[in-house]
Amino acid sequence: MEFSTNVEMISVCSPEGRLQPLRFRFEDRDRSLRRVQVLEVLSCREIKYVTVEAYEYACRTRTEEREALMRIRYAVRSHRWSLFLGEST
Repeated sequence: MEFSTNVEMISVCSPEGRLQPLRFRFEDRDRSLRRVQVLEVLSCREIKYVTVEAYEYACRTRTEEREALMRIRYAVRSHRWSLFLGEST
């Protein structure tokens, strides 16, 4: 099972149009605000479904002095970032 939540993202866009996530924050299940720094983007893949075009980033991140691997997605049409937890696709 997979769980996702929308996040507030700070990112940069290269002159070629590539997005680079830098840091984000989200509200966890306990309603606490979590701040996450993206240390390294390990991979980026394009996702295309019938009505969805998105990019999924596998990232090495740090939150509260703890490192973790996280998957975040950028939905092109809605311009929204989401954090995905659970099985990778």
